[in-house]
Amino acid sequence: MTSRFVNLRAGLRQLEFRLMGELSPSVRHNRNADFYAAAFFGVFVSTLPFIPVVLRRLGASAEWIAFYNAQPFLGYLFVPLSAMLMPRQRGLKWYATVFWLLSRGSFLLVAFITRWEMLIGLTLVFWICETFPLPVYTRMMQAIFPAGVRGRVMAFVRVGLSLVNLAMTPLAGWLLDAAGYRVLFPIGSVCAVLATFLFLRLRFNDEDVPPNPASSAASLWRLLGEDGRFAVYLGGLTLFGFGFLSGTALQALVQVDRLQLSYGEIGALGVVHSVFFLLGYLVLGRLLDRFGGAHTLRWVFVIGAAVPLSYLFATSGWMLAPAFAAMGLVNAGMDLGAINTVMQLSPPERLGDYSALQTTALGLRGLIAPFLGVWLVSAGWSYEVTFGVGAVLVLFGAAMLWAVRPVTRSG
Repeated sequence: MTSRFVNLRAGLRQLEFRLMGELSPSVRHNRNADFYAAAFFGVFVSTLPFIPVVLRRLGASAEWIAFYNAQPFLGYLFVPLSAMLMPRQRGLKWYATVFWLLSRGSFLLVAFITRWEMLIGLTLVFWICETFPLPVYTRMMQAIFPAGVRGRVMAFVRVGLSLVNLAMTPLAGWLLDAAGYRVLFPIGSVCAVLATFLFLRLRFNDEDVPPNPASSAASLWRLLGEDGRFAVYLGGLTLFGFGFLSGTALQALVQVDRLQLSYGEIGALGVVHSVFFLLGYLVLGRLLDRFGGAHTLRWVFVIGAAVPLSYLFATSGWMLAPAFAAMGLVNAGMDLGAINTVMQLSPPERLGDYSALQTTALGLRGLIAPFLGVWLVSAGWSYEVTFGVGAVLVLFGAAMLWAVRPVTRSG
């Protein structure tokens, strides 16, 4: 048994070397700490795709489902304030932890929720607190993982999250059918809180964080005039987001009202999403380190066009499988690609400002885009035309990123 364990460790060590190269002990420790935190968080993540369906079953209208889909991006609008308030160097880890404990712990209260209005109010609190410390997280990743392996290490960490997500998604669908959302979401909340405490195991010296000058709203917006390449990148990101997100509220209506899918069937489609979420991380980390964030995101955006196109033609649940596969790749690509692109396009000492501008753009597009499809349908447009417009916007966003030269910065 001991010999087999030693051989297994040696095999895993060799696999690690092939995937990421030789890592220093400190980088390996931080990667492992982040990996285990992400794995526990994956349990919670597997419950989130069911929220729009739960809202619909509780009686929420299309407009309110659109409002839920906009909530993560509403939280992004608070990120510039976070960039102004966050510690310049010391106390970064605790700054993020406090907000994450508030957001993830709040889902324990779902056990007492019986109305969709209460659920949508709680998710609003969750998304604002969850996204608020994003500039801190970006700066911590910059400090603890070297630029040459950052994409692969961060991808490896998220493999843990996606593996757990893959295993838990069908179980979450079954538990929703068997016990209901008032059981499922608190269980996910406990796992998310444990993930936050595991994140505290990260080790880094505050002095490793490049000093970041205090930001102001005026200095943030001046960056757009000073850095045209970053402005074009944000433009492509915004167009893609409008196309990709405009149909999100309509997607829940298609699943529930038109195709009448059960929680179990949606859970099965969620497995497709999780498989491609995992594959995305396995492939994209190496591409990011080799070709840069903007180049990788171009192709991620092109793949994203499959989502509105699938909903455009769907007449049965299995016809949504390409959409869920594409969403898995896009979610992995945006998770890794956006954070790595902003690191590569910004000077190290201005990363907090660039990150705040990116999240502001994400927030503005995400706040408006989910309502766009609802408004177009209310104005008399068919679902098919609305999804078609979304696909065109997605491809225009991808085209804009061809004007952004690949850049690799140290740090």
